[in-house]
Amino acid sequence: MVSTTDGTRRRLPLLTPRQAVGLGAAGVVLELLLITPWVDDLADRNSTVHFTQHGLIFLGGMLMGWALRDLRLTSLLSGGR
Repeated sequence: MVSTTDGTRRRLPLLTPRQAVGLGAAGVVLELLLITPWVDDLADRNSTVHFTQHGLIFLGGMLMGWALRDLRLTSLLSGGR
């Protein structure tokens, strides 16, 4: 069993600012595609598409949150404000 009590924690590396902006843009594009009229009309007719649309919109929000978190941490760790 691995213990983190020794003060060393394994962390994923932060995204570069370019990668973070790209990831955030991908999240925005995903959400914009999911609220277009043709997807919305399809979701009105089919329950599976409706609930899948909810899940994918949540995923887009997670991607944007991940990107914003990495951009914020990069700016804090680099000394910029």
